[in-house]
Amino acid sequence: MLMKFDFDTIGEWAPRLSVALDALVPNRLRERVRNGPVAWLGDALDIILEDVERCDLIAVTRAWLRDQTIVAYHGSRLSANEITSVRAGGLMALDPAARGDRLEKTLSRHPSWAEASNGLGAAVRDFGDGQFGRRQGQAHLTISRGALLTAFNHYLVEGSEFDQAVAVELLGKGARALLQEGRLPVLFTVEVPGFRAIEVGERWLHDGEMSGLVRLVLQFWANWLYDPAFDPGTQHVDFGLMFYEDIPPAWVADANLIDEARLLETYRR
Repeated sequence: MLMKFDFDTIGEWAPRLSVALDALVPNRLRERVRNGPVAWLGDALDIILEDVERCDLIAVTRAWLRDQTIVAYHGSRLSANEITSVRAGGLMALDPAARGDRLEKTLSRHPSWAEASNGLGAAVRDFGDGQFGRRQGQAHLTISRGALLTAFNHYLVEGSEFDQAVAVELLGKGARALLQEGRLPVLFTVEVPGFRAIEVGERWLHDGEMSGLVRLVLQFWANWLYDPAFDPGTQHVDFGLMFYEDIPPAWVADANLIDEARLLETYRR
C-alpha cells in the first residue's frame, strides 16, 4: 500500500522524505540549514542548493512523490443531493452550458432576474472559456486543507467561483446569497495517485525545470529542517492541481460538512 502525502501534516511526511534524501543531503548540510539564517520561505532550500545538484534533488523528490498517494482537497457549497452525486460520480470538469442551466434556476428567484436574464448566455461564455474565464473543461484541487478552510474559504461560503462570477456579473454582489440557499459548505478529500499529480504539474515544463509541486515540497521540507514546528497549514498556501478531465469517484475518499460559524470567523470578501 502506498503511503499518503498530506501537505499540512509535515511532521508525518518530512521525516520520510528525509530518508529518501539521505544520500544527497548529508547531516553536515542539514546542520547548516538548522543554523540558518532563514528569513524567507525559499532561504532554507537555497542553502541546500548551494551544495547539491539541482537536477539530482529534483529527480529524487519527484520519484518519491510518484510513489505516494497525494491527498488533495476540493471545497464548495452544495446541496445534499449534489454532495451525494459527487461521491457517486466524482468531481466533474466545468461544463459552462450545463452549469448555466442550473444557475438559471437558482438566479431566477432574484427580483431583477427578468431584466438580467438576457445576459446569462454571454456571462456563461465569458467566465467559461471567454475573455474572463478560461475554466471550461477544468477540475481544480488544492493541497493545503488549512488554507482552504481559512485564507480561501470563500469557495465553502459562497460555492463555485464560476457560479459566483456569473451571478455577480448579472445581479451584483447580493446575488451571492442565492447561491448559498439550500446548500452546505462541504470539503471533499481526494486521493490522487502520485504519478498523476506529477503529470499535471509538469504539463508545460521543459526538461530540467522544477515543477511547482516539487519546489513547494522541497521548500517546506527544508524549512522543517530549520524549524520542526513549522506548520504549512497556517501559511495560506495557494497551490493547486488542475485537471482537464473529470476526477473519478474512486479518488473521492471523503466528504465533510464544515461548520459555517467557524468559516465566517476568517471569511473575507
